[in-house]
Order: sequence, then C-alpha cells, then structure tokens
Amino acid sequence: MSFLFGGKTKTPAEMMREYKRNVDRSVREIEREKTKLQQQEKKVIADIKKAAKDGQMGPVKIMAKDLVRTRNQITKFYQMKCQMQAVGLRLQ
Repeated sequence: MSFLFGGKTKTPAEMMREYKRNVDRSVREIEREKTKLQQQEKKVIADIKKAAKDGQMGPVKIMAKDLVRTRNQITKFYQMKCQMQAVGLRLQ
C-alpha cells in the first residue's frame, strides 16, 4: 500500500530483516514470560509448603492445581520459543 501514497517500497532483503527482527523480538518476549512463570512457580511451591505445614489442606489442593497449570504453561512457552527460533532460522 505504501506505493499508492508515494512511500518507498522495501526491497526483499529489507523485508526479510524486518521479519527476522520481529521473530527475534517475539522470542525474547516469550522468554520473559517463561521466566515470570518460573518465578511464580517457586512462590507457589513455597506457599504450598507453608500451608501444608500449617495443616491447611484445602488451599494446598487449590495451589497444587495452580502449580500444575503453571508448569504446563512453561512447557508450552518452551515449545513456542523453539518454534519461533525455527522460523527465525528459516528466514536467514
């Protein structure tokens, strides 16, 4: 559409570089989210241990389910990161 408004058209090399930059940015964002989830996982484990020590089994079960969901999300983020890196390698 930029050619309609007098803008400069991008060469294929420029477009490729831009796509690669976007893929790399996405990989970094996924990595940040994965790190946040891992930190949350550590906090939940500590909370579970504390609640179990106090004998509160109801909250422990709920937190354990949350822990399982968090771990599943972390594995999904690993998969997404690998897929995005594969796309980035294909673009080179």
